[in-house]
Amino acid sequence: MSSFEREFNSAVEAVERDVFINLVLENPQLTLAELTKLGKGKFAGLLSSVSVGDIIEGGRGRDEGGERLAGRGGKRARTRTRTVNTRTPEGRKAYDGAVLGVVEGAERPLKAPEITEQVGGTALQVRKSLARLIDAGKVTWEGKARGMRYSAV
Repeated sequence: MSSFEREFNSAVEAVERDVFINLVLENPQLTLAELTKLGKGKFAGLLSSVSVGDIIEGGRGRDEGGERLAGRGGKRARTRTRTVNTRTPEGRKAYDGAVLGVVEGAERPLKAPEITEQVGGTALQVRKSLARLIDAGKVTWEGKARGMRYSAV
């Protein structure tokens, strides 16, 4: 499988998960039995990658303006995702270096959102950077979907 196919499949899976979580949040009348029925058909793979925690976080992870909400117990500090430029070769190289630095400095394998918190950018930018670093043999991964973790080679 090519790097593009891997990135494309990963992006499609992430969007499907987000759409599913948003639909569950928009339909709180759904019962667990109804959700279980979804797990026996076309959506079995998708449903098996979503936890109750994902749905709970999906409900308060972002405000109406798309800003990330941080904090617990009533403390809700607004933080904006730092934007990064990955449109140029120089920007991608700099971003890849930042991502690699975070992964190399970690004491344990990291999830993509943990990397994003430290280097900024979007989930897609981090996934694409990690795919480039994997292709270059600098980063390795374990797990799948939301359980995927990355470490330096």
